[in-house]
Amino acid sequence: MGRTFLRQDTQIRNSSTYGDAVAPSEANYETNPGDLETDLNNIRSQLHNLLKDQAGNWWDDLNVPSTLETGSQRGVNDLNSDLHAVEKKRVLRDVHNLTDVSVGGSDNFVILGAGELPAQTTAAVGAVTTLGTVVAAHGGTFGTHALSEVAGPHALNPLNLCEIVDGATRDPILSDARKVYGLLQGEDGLVDGDTITDSTDNRVQISFVRQNSAGDDLEACPAADIQGKTINYSTRERVRLEDLNEHDFLTGAVVDVGAGSGTINRQTSYSNQGTTPVDATVNAILDLEGAGLEWQIRDDLEAILFRVIEGSAGGTSKVAVEDDVDEFDVDAVVSDFLNGIKVDTGAAGTTINIGVTANQIDTTGALTVQGAGDVKIASTGGNLRLTDQYEPAGWSEDGIQLSDAAQTWTDFEAAFGEVGLMDAILQAYQGANFDKTYASVTSTTVADTDVGGVAGGTNLDAQLHDLSGGTFADDHDVYLNGQLLRSGADAAANHDVYPGTSLPNGQLKFEFTVRVNDVICVISRA
Repeated sequence: MGRTFLRQDTQIRNSSTYGDAVAPSEANYETNPGDLETDLNNIRSQLHNLLKDQAGNWWDDLNVPSTLETGSQRGVNDLNSDLHAVEKKRVLRDVHNLTDVSVGGSDNFVILGAGELPAQTTAAVGAVTTLGTVVAAHGGTFGTHALSEVAGPHALNPLNLCEIVDGATRDPILSDARKVYGLLQGEDGLVDGDTITDSTDNRVQISFVRQNSAGDDLEACPAADIQGKTINYSTRERVRLEDLNEHDFLTGAVVDVGAGSGTINRQTSYSNQGTTPVDATVNAILDLEGAGLEWQIRDDLEAILFRVIEGSAGGTSKVAVEDDVDEFDVDAVVSDFLNGIKVDTGAAGTTINIGVTANQIDTTGALTVQGAGDVKIASTGGNLRLTDQYEPAGWSEDGIQLSDAAQTWTDFEAAFGEVGLMDAILQAYQGANFDKTYASVTSTTVADTDVGGVAGGTNLDAQLHDLSGGTFADDHDVYLNGQLLRSGADAAANHDVYPGTSLPNGQLKFEFTVRVNDVICVISRA
């Protein structure tokens, strides 16, 4: 009998139907399949699932992420290598040390002793990848201040930077309004991988620093700002990513730290903001929660310019513009002071109140109103009145009124013209003042001849006074033997008397003969 040979290439053939969309389940993949083709389709479906691309096919090549170049598909070996690299990735974390460390009485550095050392004592010295506490080689004389750094992302954030806080309050310590940091530095004998101890050659110190005034580098913190203080510090420890604890992600990882500082505080916010304005779409409120607390704005020399002081409990809340302000310039369209203004209130001054008492300007001393131009005091809806301390209690009016009616102004103008008050008083004085002179005739003198002159001339025993002022006919009265004569401007007037040749010397001329012993009297109001 002949023999039958089974040959795989002819007896076991490829699948008749290919599928990669069988839903994964125990029933579909294991319980129900009845032939090899179904098993293969189940495997194809699971491969499709593992590719995580239901829109593609089970036979498609691995996708290339948009961040990778073509040909960067990863197989299982690649993933194993990459995952290992991620796990061993070096990262830095801040490790806080709550032990109080005392700074020397005149120092701006401190050598860490027993009980004060970092929690991780393996030293990662310099620009290395060693796991441990990041330390810079001192580079100078250990036990003196130094600016030695392990370079970091920028000049203000070296890898050996330490956070420094007050040991009692846990608040940042400020130097000239700038936060104080530390630089962790190792002794000459401390090399990479060594153990940090408190023994000579393996010690570390913290040199205290702050930002410089330009905000682009670190500088030594003045000893006066840190000496004698008790501090807590934190160091930076290099670990592998797989060594991170869950709490390591609570600090640092998601904090947006600007180049101006290694911590978030008001100074960092101001520095990061630059000249960008802060815009608010809702009400912005700053509260002073406590009596005596205040907000201050200071100048470059730390002198206070402006203060807001909380005093609500005692009615002493205050907004103060201090005496280091060179000029307080208010350019508001309307400056409204609800309860009046007090000025010149200093010890050497005299307080002037404007509106403190309603409708009144008053002072505790003398008051001068002065202007480089005209000074006008006007009452457009009432009367202008003057008074002083001597106004009697029985005075019926409130002071002396400038005028009583519009007609008073009209009459004033008619009497004196539009002149000043002093001019009017002077005119009134001159009108009321007069000169009067008597002289007797010593020689009979015919009409139209000068009578009088210097020392009385040739026909009077006394010189009449100067008659040249004013108008002769109106301002000089001439009497002869007690009779008032009618004066004329000249001989053409044909009146009793008229000016002689020299009025300054008191000369007169008469329209008739004057005789010996006649008495002439002249009264002048000019």
